[in-house]
Amino acid sequence: MVNAMVLYRGALDLTNAGATPVKSCREFRLLVLFPGETTQVLRGELVRSPIDDADIHYTALSYTWGDPSNPGVIVLNDGYEMSITRNLEAALREFRSRTESIWLWVDAICINQADDDEKGRHVAMMRSFYVSASSTWVWLGTSDTSSDSAMDIVQSFLSEDFTDDDFWLIKRESWGNIDDLLRRSWWTRIWVIQEVLSSKRVHVWCGSKRIDFECFVKLKQISLDLGVQVTRRQPFAHIWNNWTRYRNDVSNGGAPLLQWMATTQNFKSTLRCDKIYALLGISYEDTRAAIIPDYSYRTSDSLLYTRVTAHLLMQCRSLLPLQLGLHGKADDLTLPSWVSDLLTLQAGPITLQFRSEYIACGRYRSMTPRFLPDFEHPSSCPEDASLVLKGVVVDQVDIIEPMPEVPIYPGTDFDEDEETLMLRHELTRLTCGRWLTIVNAHFSNHHTDLTAEREEYYTAFWRTIIADRLFDGTGPPGPEFSQHFQDWQAGMVTKGAIEFRNAAVMHCVCRSFILTGGGRSGLAPTATRTGDLVCLLRGGDVPFVLRREDMRKGCYRFVGEAYVHGIMQGEASERLGGDEVEEFEII
Repeated sequence: MVNAMVLYRGALDLTNAGATPVKSCREFRLLVLFPGETTQVLRGELVRSPIDDADIHYTALSYTWGDPSNPGVIVLNDGYEMSITRNLEAALREFRSRTESIWLWVDAICINQADDDEKGRHVAMMRSFYVSASSTWVWLGTSDTSSDSAMDIVQSFLSEDFTDDDFWLIKRESWGNIDDLLRRSWWTRIWVIQEVLSSKRVHVWCGSKRIDFECFVKLKQISLDLGVQVTRRQPFAHIWNNWTRYRNDVSNGGAPLLQWMATTQNFKSTLRCDKIYALLGISYEDTRAAIIPDYSYRTSDSLLYTRVTAHLLMQCRSLLPLQLGLHGKADDLTLPSWVSDLLTLQAGPITLQFRSEYIACGRYRSMTPRFLPDFEHPSSCPEDASLVLKGVVVDQVDIIEPMPEVPIYPGTDFDEDEETLMLRHELTRLTCGRWLTIVNAHFSNHHTDLTAEREEYYTAFWRTIIADRLFDGTGPPGPEFSQHFQDWQAGMVTKGAIEFRNAAVMHCVCRSFILTGGGRSGLAPTATRTGDLVCLLRGGDVPFVLRREDMRKGCYRFVGEAYVHGIMQGEASERLGGDEVEEFEII
């Protein structure tokens, strides 16, 4: 029997290591790591092996790349000295046996990083490496006094003797140590999601401390049950919260790529393309067949993002893939307006990550996208493809008032983080008050002063700034929220005012308040301009903002999704089946 350990992460060159090329998609290289003392130079040998060999038993190590400067060294076949990052070197030294060789898979060492074709094939096979492993070891990095204490406490959560009372007895200093442990870079890297969800069993190492990954799942569950926030803005928290479900999804063939993209929007990758490639192994088979990892010059990031979006539109047969991008696009990307910058992807607050119950398009919720030039498979989609959709213009933007941006605090100081959050809350309250003043002025100038009509506009306004939904996506809220809105605007700190504030802050971020020529109020992307069109498109649960393209007659640019009060539940949807339906070529 062969004992092996899989390690994953890296981008190092294997050209001169004396390894023969791996051409088969069912074959991979292994590193035989020779025994040695902790301080001795790392030495090993590369061998080839079938990936489905039942006699190979190995454990997987998942870790982050780390700083490539000041690298360490491992000596491979025939004395070839290969540079490796210090984080990888530390992991290999920690797990190296003193008495016997162990078999490892390390992408930095076992994949020829100088061969883009081989790299692409192995990335497509990545899930297989972890599925076949006996278990996976997560390497968080070297230890310190803080991490040792944190690992011991987290390990205690799986003890049968651990109670809720024990949870409350944990000292504040210890919670700080746990928070520091959860802020290590491993928890933020997008590749680790596939690695741990695909593995049979996962252990977490920090230095010489080793605990079961289920301890962290238990930590998150206990904190949720007791209403304690362990750490703010932890990207991995959503994976913990849905650990069992996601593990089942992956073992049963995967989940929609669109779901993973929304779930992992706050995870990081060094390369833009890896925001997609890292998720392919846990996505549906048709997605893996449609999107082939390619690290060569043949597929630019712009082309990849365009093909991924085209695939998602064809797969979903709805416009949900168009609702995920709120931020701007990097200057070096040449994307059609209907394609988002997937590196800065953010699920739109109107969509609420697939919990939307809006039906703006009524019974026309399914559609078949058409592209120009036409193609049958996403792999043939050109970078400058146009998207052709059917719909109707229902209104035009007349007034735009943006919500000022408050950047997310990137540091670890809790007090500064809290101050930033309070600033965002207060700025949202004041801005919404200013918006209401503008609505009242607009109403007075364009309409009669009937009390009933004024009440209608007032109700439309407070429902608009929360998109007629609460913070958790439920709604529409009851009429009592009119009073909650007034209390919030008055600066009161009642339960209802706080509930309204939370909904308003979430829905107004990255958006502008709009008034249309038809007197409708709404929320639209900050990029919206006066004169932009509010459209209903077949396949869209929400309205969309389009802009006429001056340089190409008959063409449009996609601005983004919108909430427009009064048409979100299909009130104007029958027009999608009438004679006024037109085709919009979106470039």
